[in-house]
Amino acid sequence: MLTSLDGAVAALDRFVPRGARFRAGYSLDRLRAFLAGLGDPQHRVRVLHVAGTSGKTSTAYFARAALAGAGLRTGLTVSPHITSVTERVQVDGGPLPDAEFVALLDRFLGLVGEHELTYFEVLTAFAFWVFAELGVDVAVVETGVGGLLDCTNTATRADKVCAISDIGLDHTEVLGSTLPEIAAQKAGIIHPGNRVVLLRQDPVAESVVLAHARSVGAAVELVDPGGPAALPLFQRRNWALARAAARCVLGAEPPDVVGDAPPGRLEECAGVLLDGAHNPQKIDALRASLAERGVGPGAVLANLLRAPQEKVDAALRALLPLTTHLVVPGFSASGDQWRRSTPAPELAARARELGFGSVQVAGDLVEALAVLRARPEALKLVTGSLHLVAQVRTLLVA
Repeated sequence: MLTSLDGAVAALDRFVPRGARFRAGYSLDRLRAFLAGLGDPQHRVRVLHVAGTSGKTSTAYFARAALAGAGLRTGLTVSPHITSVTERVQVDGGPLPDAEFVALLDRFLGLVGEHELTYFEVLTAFAFWVFAELGVDVAVVETGVGGLLDCTNTATRADKVCAISDIGLDHTEVLGSTLPEIAAQKAGIIHPGNRVVLLRQDPVAESVVLAHARSVGAAVELVDPGGPAALPLFQRRNWALARAAARCVLGAEPPDVVGDAPPGRLEECAGVLLDGAHNPQKIDALRASLAERGVGPGAVLANLLRAPQEKVDAALRALLPLTTHLVVPGFSASGDQWRRSTPAPELAARARELGFGSVQVAGDLVEALAVLRARPEALKLVTGSLHLVAQVRTLLVA
């Protein structure tokens, strides 16, 4: 019996895949069968499904705020979590209280029994089950990776609303190496009868999504970016998409609320700026938002999860104009998969080759953070991975 959040985290840890990151021939059949045994909770609530390469978590948070402002009882599930695993199951505007999360998970894991599910499958099914049990009016559901074969894509009701944010080259080892291939994976969340809001973006990505929507009889609205000036530049795109998605759910204009952005996205914490940008598209958006605020280059603590070299190089090139001094730690990430960062000496060497003039390898995150905070630059930034940001954030608020 689970009695604490630490116990819940430990119980979930046994579902973390520790072999190959993605098994060959992965399908949703296993999860669909498990959900069917639960009475298909993913079909017992209306879903606003959010996919994209960049901005989907922020879009989900903004959409939740708009729907709640209209008086709906909302559920929200996002990944990865930053401050607590309870972020994976949010009801009525925030994570479930620890005690409620633990009690519900204890019941749910009894239903999982000996089913061979992954960490992400368990938490996705748990979120759907909780939303059905607690009777939310609408569940805002963020995809994990891609869309077509993402666990969240077991939600297929005809009244689903799909919101698709900026699409770019990321997770290429899984989703494909070209923009059309990746866009096709994102468009895979669209099912017959759905309504779709798509952020205006690269015409290639747009055309793939529009073609898929037409093929399944889904109506699409193209959304122009724009939002409150108080939001960072990149968040205005996400806010506009979220507002359009909420309008589709409500059938009317949503209330004019902004809501909170998720943690770890251009968040200031104890004098350090945290942003989980982990691909060139996101780093470019971060740089543009800082430039709009008049913030120049500074000291940066960064590393990326292991990825194809071309992605690492592209991310470093995007980060270079922001960096006067680069601090590189190694780190590992558990949860949806067990992964490690690029080895710190390897990333540091590549950064020097790409033109970073001042690079320092740190032994661990504690040392790296101490080095960053001691730097004289006004900007002290942590970026490169949401997992890295989450771990540094824990050190800053301890």
